[in-house]
Order: sequence, then structure tokens, then C-alpha cells
Amino acid sequence: MTLTTTRLLTLCGTAAALAMFPATTSSATDVTMEFNVANFPDAANLTNPYLSYGNGETFFYKAETPDGCEWSVVHVAGLEPIDVDPGAGVNILNVREVEDFEYEDEACDGPDAAELHEKTFDWYGQDDDGNVWYFGEDTQDCNGEGDCTQGSGTWRAFEDGALPGIIMLSDPDGGERYRQEFAEGVAEDWGKVMNVNGHPELRLDDAFSGELGDCLVTKEWNDLSSGSIEQKSYCPDIGLVLVEEHSGKLVRFELVDPPTLAATGSDAFTFRVPPRN
Repeated sequence: MTLTTTRLLTLCGTAAALAMFPATTSSATDVTMEFNVANFPDAANLTNPYLSYGNGETFFYKAETPDGCEWSVVHVAGLEPIDVDPGAGVNILNVREVEDFEYEDEACDGPDAAELHEKTFDWYGQDDDGNVWYFGEDTQDCNGEGDCTQGSGTWRAFEDGALPGIIMLSDPDGGERYRQEFAEGVAEDWGKVMNVNGHPELRLDDAFSGELGDCLVTKEWNDLSSGSIEQKSYCPDIGLVLVEEHSGKLVRFELVDPPTLAATGSDAFTFRVPPRN
């Protein structure tokens, strides 16, 4: 491994104190950080300018495809307890849960409960330097009839050897590469900073089609699926505005205003209400 920045990620103060990410060859700048639960005094308060999720916020992303439209509805929920030292029950870190509901919409008239095909509950926590960490996900596959089953990508940090990763750096710089998640054989994603002065062009909604500048552009990929790459654009004080998925075909998800849902009703969004705020 060629490292310009080398700080091996270890799990401080836990039973897995010697664990670290496996080496991967790269000519990029690999950024790794020590994990210490003491560095998360207010983990659920996500204030990173590129990824600031306020409790209760909802974001709508739309993609136009040859078969109609796809929607991603992202809802910022309550807290999720992460056991940093499983079994001991002494290091519980409360992080932010963010729900992502995926819909296939042939009519392009807005997401409907009958069109739900996947939902994911993601867990994020911010350290006191402003880096946003990823602590796992609960992924479910849905059949459009309200029935969902456990998906293959489910994992939780500190269980079965899984480690948290970095989903957003506090001060990203071009060329930096970082582990986003690591659960061997289940989730092995990476991110790389491609540009810190991007100007993404959005096409689907006038509300977000103006000049967007000083935006962070990242590339993300999965070591377990070499043919799938995503490029994401994050703009300061807005957050994620564009996802370009490359997996045999190009699909562009753009941030849009909430659609008019009079025809579909509010039951399209059955967000989980957690016990804590």
C-alpha cells in the first residue's frame, strides 16, 4: 500500500482493540483514522456542511429511466444505539438513523407504497472533528405489497468483525481515499474525493437547477461488485444533490422538490418512528 496519510484505524477502548482495515494497494492518498468512542460526545448531531442531516428532514431524489422513474426518499429519523463493546453493555453510542426508501414508478407521478422495492436504515455518527462515520445498515427487499425481507447487505459495526468507516471527511481534499464500511464478504465499500470545486448540473427541477459551486464530488465503489460505481455530488449547506450510478447503464438521481402526492396518499411513506429523538 502506498500511503501519503497513514493512521491505522483501531478500535480504542473496546474488546477489538487490535482490529484494523485490511491493506489494499492504491496510489491514492489513503486516509484512515483511529476510532475512539470518547471522540463522539454528540454523535447524532450531523453538522458536516456536506452531510448535515437534521432530525425529521426528508429529501426526495428522482431518476428518469426508460421504464419510467425511480425515487429515493431519504428521511432523517431518531437515534440508533450501537454497542461498541458487544456483550459488555458499557459503551453504547447513540448515532443518527437515516431511512432510505426506494420506489419504482412507471407512471412518474410520485412514489407509492405499492411501488416500494427496497428500504434501508443507515446509521451515521459525527466525531468531534466533524468527520461523519458509518456504523452499518439494515437493508430490506420489498415486493410492493408491504412485505419486506432481510436483504443481503445488512451489517452492524463491532458485530462479527465489522468495523465502522468514514462516509464524509471533515476537510476533504482531492485524491483522498477512505474505507466507508467493512463487513467481510457483506459490505466492503470505498470512497474517493474526485473534486472539491464541482459544479453539478441538475435537469429535473427548477428549484435546484441554478448555479451550484464549490461542491464535493466523490467516487464510490464496492470491492465485492467491481462493475458498479457511483459518482456523488455534495454541495455546501445543501448536502447530496446528485447520484450518478454506473452499473451497465447510467442512472441519475437528482435532488428535487417533494412531488405532489394527492393521488397516492400519505401511506406511501411509512417511516419508522424510533423511541428516542
